[in-house]
Amino acid sequence: MRGFTRLSEHMDPGQVQQLLNALFSRLTRIIRNERGTVDKYIGDCIMAFWGAPVESDKHAAQAVRSALAMVAEIQTVNLERLALNERPIAIGIGLHTGLMCVGDMGSDVRRSYTVVGDAVNLGSRLEGLTRTYGVDIVASEVTRNLATGFLWQEIDRVRVKGREQAVTIYRPLAAQGAEGSPGATEMMAWSGLLKSYRAQDWAQCERFLIDLIRMDAENVLYHQYAGRVAARKRLPPDPEWDGATDIETK
Repeated sequence: MRGFTRLSEHMDPGQVQQLLNALFSRLTRIIRNERGTVDKYIGDCIMAFWGAPVESDKHAAQAVRSALAMVAEIQTVNLERLALNERPIAIGIGLHTGLMCVGDMGSDVRRSYTVVGDAVNLGSRLEGLTRTYGVDIVASEVTRNLATGFLWQEIDRVRVKGREQAVTIYRPLAAQGAEGSPGATEMMAWSGLLKSYRAQDWAQCERFLIDLIRMDAENVLYHQYAGRVAARKRLPPDPEWDGATDIETK
Protein backbone atom coordinates (compact mmCIF):
# COMPACT_ATOMS: atom_id res chain seq x y z
CA MET A 1 0.00 0.00 0.00
CA ARG A 2 1.17 3.50 -0.79
CA GLY A 3 1.04 6.18 1.89
CA PHE A 4 -0.17 3.73 4.51
CA THR A 5 1.86 5.32 7.32
CA ARG A 6 0.27 8.70 6.67
CA LEU A 7 -3.16 7.11 6.40
CA SER A 8 -2.78 5.18 9.66
CA GLU A 9 -1.81 8.34 11.55
CA HIS A 10 -5.47 9.33 11.45
CA MET A 11 -6.72 5.95 12.73
CA ASP A 12 -6.54 4.08 16.01
CA PRO A 13 -4.92 0.60 16.03
CA GLY A 14 -8.27 -1.16 15.93
CA GLN A 15 -9.31 0.76 12.82
CA VAL A 16 -5.97 -0.03 11.14
CA GLN A 17 -6.45 -3.73 11.87
CA GLN A 18 -10.00 -3.64 10.53
CA LEU A 19 -8.92 -1.87 7.34
CA LEU A 20 -6.04 -4.27 6.65
CA ASN A 21 -8.13 -7.36 7.34
CA ALA A 22 -10.86 -6.15 4.98
CA LEU A 23 -8.39 -5.26 2.20
CA PHE A 24 -6.32 -8.41 2.58
CA SER A 25 -9.47 -10.53 2.41
CA ARG A 26 -10.57 -8.97 -0.87
CA LEU A 27 -7.13 -9.08 -2.48
CA THR A 28 -6.38 -12.60 -1.25
CA ARG A 29 -9.55 -13.89 -2.91
CA ILE A 30 -8.28 -12.50 -6.21
CA ILE A 31 -4.91 -14.22 -5.78
CA ARG A 32 -6.52 -17.54 -4.88
CA ASN A 33 -8.96 -17.32 -7.79
CA GLU A 34 -5.89 -17.27 -10.06
CA ARG A 35 -4.31 -20.23 -8.24
CA GLY A 36 -1.76 -18.08 -6.44
CA THR A 37 -0.23 -18.95 -3.07
CA VAL A 38 -0.13 -16.25 -0.40
CA ASP A 39 3.33 -16.45 1.15
CA LYS A 40 2.82 -13.97 3.96
CA TYR A 41 1.38 -10.62 5.02
CA ILE A 42 4.11 -8.12 5.87
CA GLY A 43 2.67 -5.03 7.49
CA ASP A 44 0.65 -3.44 4.68
CA CYS A 45 2.05 -5.81 2.03
CA ILE A 46 0.95 -9.15 0.56
CA MET A 47 3.62 -11.48 -0.85
CA ALA A 48 2.37 -14.19 -3.20
CA PHE A 49 3.76 -16.64 -5.75
CA TRP A 50 2.50 -18.92 -8.50
CA GLY A 51 3.49 -22.39 -9.69
CA ALA A 52 3.73 -24.03 -6.26
CA PRO A 53 2.65 -26.16 -4.52
CA VAL A 54 0.60 -26.97 -7.66
CA GLU A 55 2.52 -26.57 -10.91
CA SER A 56 1.07 -24.38 -13.65
CA ASP A 57 2.41 -23.59 -17.10
CA LYS A 58 0.38 -20.36 -17.07
CA HIS A 59 1.80 -18.95 -13.83
CA ALA A 60 3.02 -15.68 -15.38
CA ALA A 61 -0.36 -14.88 -16.96
CA GLN A 62 -2.14 -15.83 -13.72
CA ALA A 63 0.06 -13.40 -11.79
CA VAL A 64 -0.58 -10.59 -14.29
CA ARG A 65 -4.33 -11.17 -14.26
CA SER A 66 -4.24 -11.06 -10.47
CA ALA A 67 -2.30 -7.80 -10.47
CA LEU A 68 -4.73 -6.12 -12.88
CA ALA A 69 -7.71 -7.43 -10.90
CA MET A 70 -6.25 -6.13 -7.63
CA VAL A 71 -5.76 -2.65 -9.13
CA ALA A 72 -9.38 -2.72 -10.29
CA GLU A 73 -10.53 -3.89 -6.85
CA ILE A 74 -8.74 -1.00 -5.15
CA GLN A 75 -10.55 1.39 -7.49
CA THR A 76 -13.83 -0.13 -6.26
CA VAL A 77 -12.64 0.19 -2.66
CA ASN A 78 -11.87 3.86 -3.21
CA LEU A 79 -15.35 4.54 -4.55
CA GLU A 80 -16.72 3.01 -1.35
CA ARG A 81 -14.33 5.09 0.76
CA LEU A 82 -15.24 8.26 -1.14
CA ALA A 83 -18.90 7.72 -0.27
CA LEU A 84 -17.84 7.58 3.39
CA ASN A 85 -15.60 10.66 3.03
CA GLU A 86 -12.50 8.57 3.72
CA ARG A 87 -9.03 8.89 2.20
CA PRO A 88 -8.29 6.87 -0.95
CA ILE A 89 -5.86 3.95 -0.97
CA ALA A 90 -3.10 3.25 -3.52
CA ILE A 91 -1.09 0.10 -4.12
CA GLY A 92 2.06 -0.88 -6.00
CA ILE A 93 2.73 -4.37 -7.38
CA GLY A 94 6.03 -5.88 -8.57
CA LEU A 95 6.03 -8.97 -10.83
CA HIS A 96 9.01 -11.13 -11.76
CA THR A 97 9.30 -14.69 -13.03
CA GLY A 98 12.30 -16.92 -12.38
CA LEU A 99 13.76 -19.92 -10.62
CA MET A 100 13.56 -19.98 -6.84
CA CYS A 101 13.64 -22.38 -3.94
CA VAL A 102 10.25 -23.15 -2.43
CA GLY A 103 9.44 -25.18 0.67
CA ASP A 104 9.34 -25.18 4.45
CA MET A 105 12.03 -22.86 5.78
CA GLY A 106 12.92 -21.39 9.13
CA SER A 107 14.33 -22.79 12.34
CA ASP A 108 13.98 -26.05 14.24
CA VAL A 109 11.35 -24.28 16.35
CA ARG A 110 9.20 -22.69 13.65
CA ARG A 111 8.97 -23.03 9.88
CA SER A 112 6.90 -21.49 7.11
CA TYR A 113 6.20 -22.42 3.49
CA THR A 114 7.95 -19.72 1.47
CA VAL A 115 10.21 -18.89 -1.47
CA VAL A 116 13.79 -17.58 -1.56
CA GLY A 117 16.24 -16.66 -4.29
CA ASP A 118 17.43 -13.86 -6.53
CA ALA A 119 14.16 -13.88 -8.45
CA VAL A 120 12.30 -13.07 -5.24
CA ASN A 121 14.64 -10.18 -4.50
CA LEU A 122 14.19 -8.67 -7.97
CA GLY A 123 10.41 -8.89 -7.60
CA SER A 124 10.71 -6.84 -4.43
CA ARG A 125 12.88 -4.25 -6.21
CA LEU A 126 10.31 -3.94 -8.99
CA GLU A 127 7.56 -3.31 -6.47
CA GLY A 128 9.60 -0.39 -5.15
CA LEU A 129 9.84 1.05 -8.68
CA THR A 130 6.09 1.63 -8.81
CA ARG A 131 6.73 4.65 -6.57
CA THR A 132 9.50 5.93 -8.84
CA TYR A 133 7.48 5.72 -12.04
CA GLY A 134 4.03 6.55 -10.68
CA VAL A 135 2.41 3.32 -11.94
CA ASP A 136 0.43 0.57 -10.20
CA ILE A 137 2.34 -2.42 -11.61
CA VAL A 138 5.94 -2.97 -12.71
CA ALA A 139 6.88 -6.29 -14.34
CA SER A 140 10.15 -7.70 -15.62
CA GLU A 141 10.82 -8.59 -19.25
CA VAL A 142 10.73 -12.28 -18.33
CA THR A 143 7.18 -11.98 -17.03
CA ARG A 144 6.16 -9.85 -20.00
CA ASN A 145 7.44 -12.47 -22.46
CA LEU A 146 5.73 -15.38 -20.70
CA ALA A 147 2.39 -13.68 -20.02
CA THR A 148 0.65 -13.54 -23.39
CA GLY A 149 -2.72 -11.98 -24.06
CA PHE A 150 -2.03 -8.57 -22.53
CA LEU A 151 -1.31 -5.06 -23.78
CA TRP A 152 2.07 -3.97 -22.41
CA GLN A 153 3.90 -0.66 -22.15
CA GLU A 154 7.69 -0.64 -21.84
CA ILE A 155 8.68 1.77 -19.07
CA ASP A 156 12.47 1.90 -18.95
CA ARG A 157 15.72 -0.03 -18.70
CA VAL A 158 17.02 0.09 -15.15
CA ARG A 159 19.89 -1.09 -12.99
CA VAL A 160 18.40 -1.72 -9.57
CA LYS A 161 20.40 -1.59 -6.36
CA GLY A 162 22.50 -4.72 -5.91
CA ARG A 163 22.45 -5.76 -9.60
CA GLU A 164 24.95 -4.73 -12.28
CA GLN A 165 22.96 -5.85 -15.33
CA ALA A 166 20.18 -3.59 -16.58
CA VAL A 167 16.69 -5.04 -16.86
CA THR A 168 13.86 -3.83 -19.05
CA ILE A 169 10.68 -3.11 -17.12
CA TYR A 170 7.09 -3.02 -18.34
CA ARG A 171 3.59 -2.36 -17.11
CA PRO A 172 0.56 -4.42 -18.12
CA LEU A 173 -2.15 -2.04 -19.22
CA ALA A 174 -5.02 -4.45 -19.80
CA ALA A 175 -5.99 -7.74 -21.36
CA GLN A 176 -5.83 -7.50 -25.15
CA GLY A 177 -9.07 -6.10 -26.53
CA ALA A 178 -10.18 -4.60 -23.21
CA GLU A 179 -11.97 -1.27 -23.30
CA GLY A 180 -10.31 1.85 -21.94
CA SER A 181 -6.71 0.88 -22.76
CA PRO A 182 -4.41 3.42 -24.47
CA GLY A 183 -4.82 3.69 -28.23
CA ALA A 184 -2.35 2.65 -30.91
CA THR A 185 -1.42 6.29 -31.65
CA GLU A 186 -0.40 6.90 -28.04
CA MET A 187 1.62 3.67 -27.86
CA MET A 188 3.41 4.48 -31.14
CA ALA A 189 4.35 7.91 -29.80
CA TRP A 190 5.60 6.33 -26.59
CA SER A 191 7.75 3.81 -28.50
CA GLY A 192 9.16 6.67 -30.56
CA LEU A 193 9.99 8.57 -27.39
CA LEU A 194 11.92 5.65 -25.89
CA LYS A 195 13.87 5.12 -29.13
CA SER A 196 14.75 8.81 -29.37
CA TYR A 197 15.63 8.97 -25.67
CA ARG A 198 18.12 6.13 -25.95
CA ALA A 199 19.59 7.74 -29.08
CA GLN A 200 20.00 11.03 -27.12
CA ASP A 201 17.86 12.83 -29.72
CA TRP A 202 16.36 15.32 -27.28
CA ALA A 203 14.62 17.49 -29.88
CA GLN A 204 12.71 14.48 -31.20
CA CYS A 205 11.93 13.45 -27.61
CA GLU A 206 10.33 16.81 -26.98
CA ARG A 207 8.13 16.45 -30.04
CA PHE A 208 6.89 13.05 -28.90
CA LEU A 209 6.34 14.34 -25.37
CA ILE A 210 4.16 17.21 -26.59
CA ASP A 211 1.88 14.68 -28.27
CA LEU A 212 1.89 12.28 -25.33
CA ILE A 213 1.07 14.91 -22.72
CA ARG A 214 -1.66 16.27 -24.97
CA MET A 215 -3.19 12.78 -25.09
CA ASP A 216 -2.81 12.13 -21.34
CA ALA A 217 -1.97 15.27 -19.38
CA GLU A 218 -2.14 13.51 -16.00
CA ASN A 219 0.29 10.70 -16.83
CA VAL A 220 3.11 10.81 -14.26
CA LEU A 221 5.40 8.74 -16.49
CA TYR A 222 5.23 11.23 -19.36
CA HIS A 223 6.02 14.17 -17.10
CA GLN A 224 8.91 12.24 -15.55
CA TYR A 225 10.49 11.69 -18.95
CA ALA A 226 9.92 15.35 -19.79
CA GLY A 227 12.00 16.24 -16.73
CA ARG A 228 14.73 13.78 -17.73
CA VAL A 229 14.92 15.16 -21.26
CA ALA A 230 15.11 18.73 -20.00
CA ALA A 231 18.01 17.79 -17.72
CA ARG A 232 19.95 15.69 -20.25
CA LYS A 233 19.70 18.16 -23.13
CA ARG A 234 21.92 20.51 -21.10
CA LEU A 235 24.68 17.87 -21.07
CA PRO A 236 27.06 16.95 -23.92
CA PRO A 237 26.34 13.65 -25.74
CA ASP A 238 27.67 10.63 -23.84
CA PRO A 239 29.02 7.92 -26.21
CA GLU A 240 29.08 5.37 -23.36
CA TRP A 241 25.52 5.96 -22.16
CA ASP A 242 23.37 2.84 -22.64
CA GLY A 243 20.06 4.54 -21.91
CA ALA A 244 19.58 2.68 -18.63
CA THR A 245 18.55 4.40 -15.40
CA ASP A 246 20.49 3.65 -12.21
CA ILE A 247 18.13 3.14 -9.25
CA GLU A 248 19.92 3.60 -5.95
CA THR A 249 16.95 3.06 -3.63
CA LYS A 250 15.43 -0.33 -2.74
